Amino acid sequence: MRILLSTWGWRSHFYGLVPLAWALQAAGHEVRVASHPSLVPAISSAGLAAVPLGVDLDFAEAFAGRIGAVGALDRAAPTDRAAPTDQAAPADRAEHADPEPDDAVEPAITPDGGVVRFADALLDDLVGFGRSWRPDLMVWEPFNLAAPVAAAALDVPGVLHLWGPDSSVTLRLDPDSVLGPLADRFGLTASDVDLAGVMTLDPVPPPMQVPTARPGRPIRFVPYNGPAVLPSWLHHPAGRPRVCVTAGTMMAGVGLSDRLGLPRVIRAVAGLDVEVVVLVERAQQTGLGPLPGNVRLVDAPLALRLVLPTCAALVQQGGAGTTMTALSLGVPQLILPQVSDQHFNGERLAATGAGTWLTPERAGDDALRELVGELIGDGHWRESAALMRDRVRAMPAPAEVVPTLVALAERTRI
Repeated sequence: MRILLSTWGWRSHFYGLVPLAWALQAAGHEVRVASHPSLVPAISSAGLAAVPLGVDLDFAEAFAGRIGAVGALDRAAPTDRAAPTDQAAPADRAEHADPEPDDAVEPAITPDGGVVRFADALLDDLVGFGRSWRPDLMVWEPFNLAAPVAAAALDVPGVLHLWGPDSSVTLRLDPDSVLGPLADRFGLTASDVDLAGVMTLDPVPPPMQVPTARPGRPIRFVPYNGPAVLPSWLHHPAGRPRVCVTAGTMMAGVGLSDRLGLPRVIRAVAGLDVEVVVLVERAQQTGLGPLPGNVRLVDAPLALRLVLPTCAALVQQGGAGTTMTALSLGVPQLILPQVSDQHFNGERLAATGAGTWLTPERAGDDALRELVGELIGDGHWRESAALMRDRVRAMPAPAEVVPTLVALAERTRI
């Protein structure tokens, strides 16, 4: 079989596809990963064949002015998100700049938004490559609009691979205005395009996941966070509880790394009798300033999946990849959401009991220390985190899902 994976925009979007791509490749299938040229290093370093298509857009320019600050729970998502419609779709979260705290702009994807701009930059070449290579199946991740349009144009079955809790249920999308112009290039209408494909792969166990209109096919979340080097200090257990502090990759990518107030967060956590391991982008390291003696600032590639098994807790911004990595490893988490779907992920995490979240106005130094002090203990946080880890591990491994995907492609062939 020929399997074409499509990813877009930012490397963490691609990371969630890697374990499935490995499984497909190990089973003997031809796998290609199509994306913008800037993602070639991330794809090829994962041992997969990259297909650079379209043109690159500046991720920060496309999204920094369109990602809203975290709002209150009652307006972070519609009240009916537990009963989404079939047209629910990933989006730009909030297409507005510099929102005021009382601004109730509805999270939505718009025809001029960053998600559409990335799709527009990739779509024509993606269809062109598909017509030449003739894949039997296409797989894409959330926020990817080019791939489902291409699948419809190529008449190829498509599969949506979620990367975490399905925040699309909080978002508004008008198919005719958003998908219509993209589909029209190939003689299609918006109704011909299924953003969720004919199957959705869902790596999120209950109660972390939200109810969806179309139940997904379970697949185990296998953490992959990019290239890594195991340093000598990870060869042995820590001498005291270890707490990891990270800001993920997206915040720096859109030029919003200052929103988290990372230096203050690190110093607050370091006030406990713990070892603090800080994993941040190189661009963020220079702004941290002098750090306490019990803080280890990682200056070499170190994937989250390698350090978290040695940690008693994680403090992070709430990105889906970071949250799911910790969930799969049974590490209690504190999320400090700032933008985008981070608030949604924090709320879903709290529903599991495996961690909690604090809004910016509540995340003072004392509150941070108190909560992290609770997380590193042996109480209910750790018990719930272990339960969620076991639920993740009980889901079918990517290799077990491969036959289902092959059968899906074969039915279409016939």
